Formats: sequence, C-alpha cells, structure tokens
Amino acid sequence: MAQIAPTAATGWNRFSAIPRLWAAAVLVLLAALMVAGWSGGVGGKRVQPAKPTSMKFEGMVGDHALYLNILRKMEAGQSYYPAATETQRAHRYPLHPFFTVRLPTQAEIMAVIGLRGSVALLTLTGLAAFLLWRKRLMADDLPPYARLGAFLIAVNMSQIVSRHWVLMHEVVAGVLIALALALYRPARPWPAMAVIALALAMRETVLPVAMLLGLFALIDRDWRAAAGWLGIGLGFLALMAWHATTLTAFVRPDDMTTPGWSGMGGWSAYLSFVHVSSAFRFLPAWTMVPVVPLALLGWAAWRSRLGTTMLIVQLGYAAMLMLFARPNNFYWAMLIEPTLFVGLIFAPAALLALYRSIRAVPSPVSVPAV
Repeated sequence: MAQIAPTAATGWNRFSAIPRLWAAAVLVLLAALMVAGWSGGVGGKRVQPAKPTSMKFEGMVGDHALYLNILRKMEAGQSYYPAATETQRAHRYPLHPFFTVRLPTQAEIMAVIGLRGSVALLTLTGLAAFLLWRKRLMADDLPPYARLGAFLIAVNMSQIVSRHWVLMHEVVAGVLIALALALYRPARPWPAMAVIALALAMRETVLPVAMLLGLFALIDRDWRAAAGWLGIGLGFLALMAWHATTLTAFVRPDDMTTPGWSGMGGWSAYLSFVHVSSAFRFLPAWTMVPVVPLALLGWAAWRSRLGTTMLIVQLGYAAMLMLFARPNNFYWAMLIEPTLFVGLIFAPAALLALYRSIRAVPSPVSVPAV
C-alpha cells in the first residue's frame, strides 16, 4: 500500500504532522508568551506619545509637526539638510549621531508631489500591496479562507490615508515592506529587490529584510540574485556615508546627542507598540496578549518560503523592538504591523493540528489506491 500522505487541505500546515512532544512544546511556548504579556502589563507607561509641550505646527504635534515643518521649508525653496538641521535644533531634537537625521529621500519626493499627492501615492501603493497579498493567499495549496488575510493588511494600513501619518518614515517603509514581501519569489527576485531598495533609501531600519532575502539567495545558490542584494547593500552603505558626510557641514559640536536606543522593554513593550500602531488601538491593550502570539503561531504554520520569511521578519523586528525601542519609539512597529496579523488566518488550523498531535488524532489523510 502506498504511504499515507497529508491532503492539500492540510499539506500547507507545518503542524499537521508534528510529533506529540514538539506539539506540546509549541503550545507551552504559546502559553508562556501569553502569560508573559499578561504579567508584564501592556500599554500605560510602556508607550510615550507626544506630550502637550511637544513641537506643534499646522495642527500637528511631535514628530508629525517636525517633518511637516521641514517639508514646508523645502516647498518654500530651502534645501533638505539646512531645513532639517535648523528645525531639529530649534525644537531640541538630537542631531548626533548622524542617523538621528532622516535620509532625505522621502522629504525630497514629498516636496515635489506635495502632501496630498503623497497621501494619494501611498494609498495606491497600499492598494497594490493588498491586491498582491490577496493573490498570494489564493495559492492552490492554501485553504480558501486564507485570502481573507489580505483584509487584515488593509485594515492595518489605514494610516496611509492620513496626512499626519504619511509624514512618518516608518509608515511609508512599512507599506513598501508589505509590497516587497508580496512580490517576493525566489525565482524572480527583482521586483521585490527594487521595492526594498526604495524602502532602504527612506529608512535604514529596512536593512534586516534586505539581509534576510540576500541570505536566502545565498542558500539557494542563486548567484545573480545574491549579487543583486550585495549591490543594494553596497549602495545603501554609500548612501549612508554620503548622508553622514553631508551633515557635517550643518551639525555643530554642541548640538544634542540622542539618549540612545536601549529601551530593553521586553515582550510587553513590544505588544504595547504593536497595539498603539495597529487597528487594534481601538480595543483594550490587553487584547494583544493572546492576539500577537496567535498571529506568530499562524505564520509559523504556513509551510512555504514566504511563510518562513514572514515568521523570521516578524520575530526579528519583535526582537529589535524589545531590545532597542524606547517608549517614544513605538512607531517602529509600523514597519511590520501591516502584515503581522495575517497570521491570525492560519492560527485556528494551527491550533487544531497541535491539538490532534497531542491527542494522537490523525489529520485527514488521503489513501491512494494500491
């Protein structure tokens, strides 16, 4: 008799044939994350939004006001670097080290097309990401309901229609990351490569995604793709070097220095940042305690290169937020929250498969003819 194999209904699920011991370990880890989130507390002082004393400009507050002020100066004819350094100095923003000043790419684009044009362009980009993700989630090996995950992306990119949030580099970079990952195919890496290159030119914190996809190219021994990713990395280093050199003409020795990025807020801080940066901000903060671990479990369940990529990306940025983000850096979560909650679509099937493994209940199988 031929060997019993999972059907297409369960073949996508990495947990459909997991040994009982491993299933128990996964469930224990899931429970531990929920307990850690609950005991550590979510929200409250773990997130520090703009203060009443923060910078204000044209109805905006804090970093929104800062970037809008810089944009208005550029629209009036001033170059980016004097506009950025003068504004940050005047409102007691740090100018040391050099990466406390954002790369000029996003501001230069917005100065050309305006704030309304920027909202329209980012909205179209978000729509493209939504449609491409829906297509990826309609793969033959996935259950029909998987395509609904694209709507979780749409809901969690709602900030892109706001003139406030389009000014934030993390929002723009987050939409571009979502678009690039929807485009990513190992056999055809160039579209994703181009989008990631653009995102890197706007926010250097996109670098881990580029490094991961470059690593996959090396693992696949796709030397052309690996060379492409290496070229993007070298181009990024050249851009950062030029940025640092250009700033030296505008920064003074007595300008403020950043307090650093050593938040060490841990798991509860990460949950808090995700809560306030996502569509779940309208619900109590404690909802993140079960929801985020279940979303990560769902991504872990999808047995595919894209599913593995998404899990690594989410865990990598979670580690960055837990270790380095201060309470007022909560908006870093916008880099990955558009795609995080897609994992919820896969979570029920993942839990059922783990339950079956614990109870030694076989998954639905197909028995080919002898």
